[in-house]
Amino acid sequence: MDSLIEMLFLHRLAKENLLEKTKIDGNGRVELLPMRSYADGNYLLKPAGKSLVVSAANLSFRQPYEYTVKDQPEYFCIGLSPRVTGIGGAHIDKDKMYHQHISTGFLHSGVGVLFLPEFFDNFLNSRYGISPDEITQAIEALGKFPLLPDAAVILKQIGAASFTEDVRNIWIEAKALELISVILDWHRRLAAVPPLREDDSAGIACAVRYAEEHCSAPLTLDLLAKQAAMSVSKFTTAFKTHTGLSAASYIRRLRMEKAMNLLKYTAAPLSDIAGMSGYKHQSRFSTLFREQFGVMPSEFRKRITRVTQKNEQGGT
Repeated sequence: MDSLIEMLFLHRLAKENLLEKTKIDGNGRVELLPMRSYADGNYLLKPAGKSLVVSAANLSFRQPYEYTVKDQPEYFCIGLSPRVTGIGGAHIDKDKMYHQHISTGFLHSGVGVLFLPEFFDNFLNSRYGISPDEITQAIEALGKFPLLPDAAVILKQIGAASFTEDVRNIWIEAKALELISVILDWHRRLAAVPPLREDDSAGIACAVRYAEEHCSAPLTLDLLAKQAAMSVSKFTTAFKTHTGLSAASYIRRLRMEKAMNLLKYTAAPLSDIAGMSGYKHQSRFSTLFREQFGVMPSEFRKRITRVTQKNEQGGT
């Protein structure tokens, strides 16, 4: 019998001749490497038990590519895109055919959890009485309202897990249950409020994209409401009701995420990072950063530097 990863991925990817597999350890983890003519990077897959797989993608496509997926097992996917709270979900039906076109320059990165149906049918349903159909509906709804910061945090934690194998599997299964519980709670709360009209939903999405692209600039409720083609009062209510966040909280998360990346990957002074993150005053920026991550920006950079130096020394 094929391994869980081979069931979900390798048989179809081998047919497409885009990725090849490279076993990297004895715990069943598999690294998929792209053909250099098409893409750079890798796709790391880590099984956790018999019904879960964690995926971590970092692929940059330099050639356009088209592929068709068919004759595949059924599974569910919940993933985090590069956006700070960009959660997506899908139910992959074994009876359907999927065709995708990837453009040049497309960056596929993020972390996800893949579930076989048995996880819901034999575990959640039998143990907690939760309907697999309800879970399917909740996961599929993630594509419409993807701002779930609690779920994003869980996926980031799963992607960074570095426990020994047996402990890691227990921990990831617990986190997978936490992830499902957050999504189910959000979906049930969403069902209790009137749904957004299609044009209003598109308006919220426009405002979110604008905030992501201009998070360093001054962002007001009036400006975002205009992007959504709504009044300020309507926008404020709709954004909070259907995302679980106020617009101000979401903007702050975007800015803190940008600041964290600047601290990790640049040597820019803190005063410059504050400005690039949308804050005029370094003191205000530092206070908000500490509230968000539990540490001052200067200490966060020192910790990152120590970890980087340790890894470099270990690799020599």
